[in-house]
Amino acid sequence: MLETNPGETVVKLDFQAGFTNLALLLSDQCPSFLKAAAFDDDERNAFLEREEYTGSLLVQLDSAYEFLESHNKFKTRYDGLERVDFDDYPSTALREALVNAVAHREYALSGPTLVSVMPSHIEIVTLGGLVPGITFADLTANISVPRNKLLASVLYRLGIIEAWGTGIGRMRSAYEGRPAAVELSVTPNTFTVALANRNARRLGNVPVGELTRDEIAVARAIAEGETTRSALQEAAGFSQTKTINVLNDLIDKGIVVREGGTRNVRYLLK
Repeated sequence: MLETNPGETVVKLDFQAGFTNLALLLSDQCPSFLKAAAFDDDERNAFLEREEYTGSLLVQLDSAYEFLESHNKFKTRYDGLERVDFDDYPSTALREALVNAVAHREYALSGPTLVSVMPSHIEIVTLGGLVPGITFADLTANISVPRNKLLASVLYRLGIIEAWGTGIGRMRSAYEGRPAAVELSVTPNTFTVALANRNARRLGNVPVGELTRDEIAVARAIAEGETTRSALQEAAGFSQTKTINVLNDLIDKGIVVREGGTRNVRYLLK
């Protein structure tokens, strides 16, 4: 649970200019909300659980984090005689992704923040693309400009944000040198973080948790019987260039092998 007390926070801010936008976001009357759902497959065909959280952003943060941790299962491994429980997701990565979504959301846009738990990954989608002046490359360099400076200041004072600009680096560090486990994608009005399930089933000799979503889509299409580039391109919904690039990455990782000549190339799981 994230340690928050929304009522106490509003008092600490000592608002003298009336009911500001920030006070509204931290109050029970906050108009923004968050939807969380768990699905039985990566295609999101059926719900296992779904919740909607309203009220203070701090309460929403707490509730959504509890939801994520309730779906953070573990597998037991043994190191000699010692039992080790290995969580699907590093708690640090879950926390940072969720806090990032709330702290940097564009609150002028209507619609919920979306949290989706699937067998192979967790996806958190928040409204608002990149802050003006920041590029996608800046994100990986730990450069951050808060969209909501007052909200970020409150979260910092509460100890929820430890240092601005370190969230993405902390997520990746939590996966212990497996950068592909944290995927970022941006549109003009959305920002998405996808976290891989470290204990997801394997494709070939590699755990699903070590693959990107694009690689999973192509590898699964091969597992279902598609073997030609054109068939895989159609199944995954990618362009020809993207399909070839993903296939080459899968070959480099030792998951897929390429067989046949120029005119009858087939791709198979190794």
